[in-house]
Parts: sequence; structure tokens; C-alpha cells
Amino acid sequence: MIYFEHEVLNFGTRTKKDRAAMKASLTEWGAAGYEVVSVVPASLDGSVVNVFLKREVYAESQDEGKAA
Repeated sequence: MIYFEHEVLNFGTRTKKDRAAMKASLTEWGAAGYEVVSVVPASLDGSVVNVFLKREVYAESQDEGKAA
């Protein structure tokens, strides 16, 4: 059975250093099998964003991965 794991990350975007750190972090998460689903501003001026990630997970049992 296939189900998804999800993560939510928070990044600053104001400076070039912030954006470089976001890129490096997302590259690491991508290497772990995650993909970006959505990017949403977390502040009115867009200087902070929430990044939503997901990856497929394969479960052996039909009971694993079911919503509560």
C-alpha cells in the first residue's frame, strides 16, 4: 500500500543568504525523496514562507498509513 509522509518547513527569504539556505535545505529534502507541494507566504511582506513537502511511503500492512 502507498501512502504519503508530509513535512512543513519555514524559511526566511529576505536576504540572499536566506534564499541560499532554503535552496540547500530543499536539495537535502529532495535527496531524501520529498517533493515540494506548495509554498505559502507566512508573513504579509513575503519575507517568510512555509514550504509543504510530501513523499511516497510503501507500507507492508494494509493497516499502516490509515488516517485516524
